[in-house]
Amino acid sequence: MTMVCRISTLWKYRDMRTLIIENSRIRLVILLDKGADIIELRYKPLDLDLMWHSPTGWRNPVMETSPNPNNMGGFLDYYGGGWQDIVPSAGGASVTHRGAALGIHGESSMLPWSCEILEDGVEEVSAHLWVEGVRYPFRLDKWIEVRRDEEKLYVRERLSNPSNQALEYSWLQHPSFGEPFLEPKCKIRIPTPAEVIVLEGEHLGRLQPGTYEWPTVAGKDGKPIDLSIIPSREIVAEETSFIANMREGWYILSNPKLDLGFGLAWDIGVYRYLWFWQNYNAPDYPWYGTAWNIALEPCTSYPGGLPAQIQRKTHITIPPKGHLETSLTAFVLSNPEKIGKLDVRGESE
Repeated sequence: MTMVCRISTLWKYRDMRTLIIENSRIRLVILLDKGADIIELRYKPLDLDLMWHSPTGWRNPVMETSPNPNNMGGFLDYYGGGWQDIVPSAGGASVTHRGAALGIHGESSMLPWSCEILEDGVEEVSAHLWVEGVRYPFRLDKWIEVRRDEEKLYVRERLSNPSNQALEYSWLQHPSFGEPFLEPKCKIRIPTPAEVIVLEGEHLGRLQPGTYEWPTVAGKDGKPIDLSIIPSREIVAEETSFIANMREGWYILSNPKLDLGFGLAWDIGVYRYLWFWQNYNAPDYPWYGTAWNIALEPCTSYPGGLPAQIQRKTHITIPPKGHLETSLTAFVLSNPEKIGKLDVRGESE
């Protein structure tokens, strides 16, 4: 018998409010009291969670304060993995803009979000989530919908500037993937042709700075590296490259052994770049060699940090009382190799 849709805000995780959404195929757990992080995206037929779970776990930013706050902000202290919206400044460290100390990855992922259930029916469920900035004036609204028997998550978002002045933003979707879904020889597929931009300054990076055609880049040792194939479990590296000039906004991350994939489709007119963060056994703070994961992150801008994005003119500016709306769709894909492309409306070919 096919299971109907379900939605609930009645449960807590580590004393933090959650939103739980599920149907017969997938189950989502969203941490409302910490950034509205999607901390679980479970594919029920295999009982497998696709999200990365940091070795440090999810900490409650209200109850578990950092012992020595630093100018990087608290993102890494409380980052448990999963998937979060990052706004108003994506990436960077020690970032200050218009007098506001934003640190790494801005504010939205550190704040509690409000939530109301909109639809609680047999055929579909939906909720409205929203958050308002503390140090930088913004409001982010998110509508999430799951339909009966579909292996898809539909998301619609609106970023608003309620202030009386034009303001610069960068906006990043930050889904991260780890074991057991992520394994060596997993594959990444994006629309081609596309460019890969590798910048200098990656202390633990394997890649030689330059601009390349996806997926092959030069390693620092001069040998080619295929970014579309996840490397050995033994590699020690941390690096972020930026994928630009994509014709369409979608990717598929697939595990051939499991015949399972994650797909994401988005509005390429809003999220013009795809950040590819690779974190393989990197030593020292914050995971001391215990983390092995990647993230494939649609973003409005590059590189990391709002000041650098403004310098490169890749940021977005929202006028006074203005807003920006966009949509994206996440897919859990059985037989991902048979999928030709994805569409933000939830269609696949």
